[in-house]
Amino acid sequence: MRYNVKYGADVIKVCATGGVLSRNNDVDSPQLTQVELDSIIDEAHAKGKKVAAHAHGATGAKRAVRAGIDSIEHGSFLDEEALTLMKEKGTFYVPTLHALWSLEEAQKKGSVMDPRTKAKMAMAGRRIGETFRSAAARGIRIAFGTDAGVGIHGTNAEEFVLMVKGGLKPIDALRAATSVDAELFGIASEVGTLETGRIADIVAIPGNPVEDITKTRSVFFVMKDGKVVKNTR
Repeated sequence: MRYNVKYGADVIKVCATGGVLSRNNDVDSPQLTQVELDSIIDEAHAKGKKVAAHAHGATGAKRAVRAGIDSIEHGSFLDEEALTLMKEKGTFYVPTLHALWSLEEAQKKGSVMDPRTKAKMAMAGRRIGETFRSAAARGIRIAFGTDAGVGIHGTNAEEFVLMVKGGLKPIDALRAATSVDAELFGIASEVGTLETGRIADIVAIPGNPVEDITKTRSVFFVMKDGKVVKNTR
């Protein structure tokens, strides 16, 4: 953690459990002890850095939450105890539904996938929807992420669509990618809302995404730091 901060890291990410694409461990197997997570997160927070945990399995996720992790990424197999802890501690949940969607889309197009990966993907696919609905129903703060590198670049808006299909209100899906993400990263005083004094990072889409979340697929205007970088209209 200290090495990465020394060389410029803004956010620290740890692997608290195995992964879908990691071939030689179970997707939900714990990868770090409670003591290790305590040490990493304590030191990161002392340096003013946020810490995210890749965590599919409940045991690894619970260790991370108890240690004070800022967010749980993926969380496919979170159980009732894990979700209760997250609600109590205010831990953010980044479900990255887009990642699984991307892998499924790749399979449809004939992508060759390791049998171990396919088996783990199927396991996660069977559980993630239930976990997401339970987290939303509990009022856990849901943030927006797509697992970039796994997810297909340029299709980020599918996360909005998948969140709404999973039971989140469209307005809450939009907030997940704006004000909630800004809060998670600790930069809510700079970005995330349209207010005087905030950085003018703005996108525009046709229609009303609160009525039809699929409208988020069609961004035609982008402003970054007050400068227009895209305007196809």
